Amino acid sequence: MAWPAERSIQLNRVRAWDAYVRPATRADAPGIVLVSNSSIGPGEDVGFGGRVDSPFYDTSPLLSAWRDPNVVQGEEVLVAELDGRIVGCVTVEDRGRELELVNIDVPLELQGRGIGTMLVQSVEERAVAAGKSAVTAGTSRNAEGVAWKSLPWWQHLGYRVTHEEENAWTRSIGPGVREIRMRKNLPTETDHS
Repeated sequence: MAWPAERSIQLNRVRAWDAYVRPATRADAPGIVLVSNSSIGPGEDVGFGGRVDSPFYDTSPLLSAWRDPNVVQGEEVLVAELDGRIVGCVTVEDRGRELELVNIDVPLELQGRGIGTMLVQSVEERAVAAGKSAVTAGTSRNAEGVAWKSLPWWQHLGYRVTHEEENAWTRSIGPGVREIRMRKNLPTETDHS
């Protein structure tokens, strides 16, 4: 889905430092859906599982799943905003000593401008402030053994592959699909002294 003309942004001037990250609100649901629906090309996620049981692709299911202030299906929702428009979305789940970065989306037209990196760094900063030891994430490897296109980006951001696994999510995609689990250890209080 292309970015609608009435919501367009001058792409030649969009940079991550023009945007900021904040907790999402119910009013952001249409913008979040727009971002989710424009973050990958048509059919690009076949075999990788991008749309499996997610309310983020339609405003009505998203609002039905929304729990104030900004939780959907147990995950905190954060958005990147630029000039009053949502230009990225990330969901995180508290897992005790770690924060799990569950999903991240930036419209195709805005990828490569640092918005995704800014969202990830924001999650990492929140994790450090909350005393977490790491941020974890996962991506998929399809049945043919090909990793989803984001794997090198995650590694560039300092995330290390810890293992691959089959789980309920991968089984919902299809036989032979694996989740690539990643982790980035965070500085602790003793690291700063």
